[in-house]
Amino acid sequence: MTQPRIVAFLVMRTTAVVLAVLVVGHFAVTHLVNDVAETGSSFVMQRWSSALWLAWDWTMLAAALAHAGAGIWLMIDEQAPATRPRRLYHAALVVTIGVLLAVGTAALTIAGTR
Repeated sequence: MTQPRIVAFLVMRTTAVVLAVLVVGHFAVTHLVNDVAETGSSFVMQRWSSALWLAWDWTMLAAALAHAGAGIWLMIDEQAPATRPRRLYHAALVVTIGVLLAVGTAALTIAGTR
């Protein structure tokens, strides 16, 4: 295995463990501790008024994007036969993940200031 493939493999394994904890915590608070019928947009805005929940949700977003990005990186390595297309696909992936992280961060930042 080459260095980037090993890094992608380790990122997928690490983020899977992190996501397991974060998603179970998110599920427990949203569906078990609180009544599902009362978890509307006001519930989310109230929750995002706390720095803890903003950090929790941002970490979940970043871990999910890293996990997906690493998986897609490995798929590109396996499916793209030539070096040039593979580099272009990797660049497009990095830009896409960066844009999604920026949009998610902006949404959480804006929601946290309200």
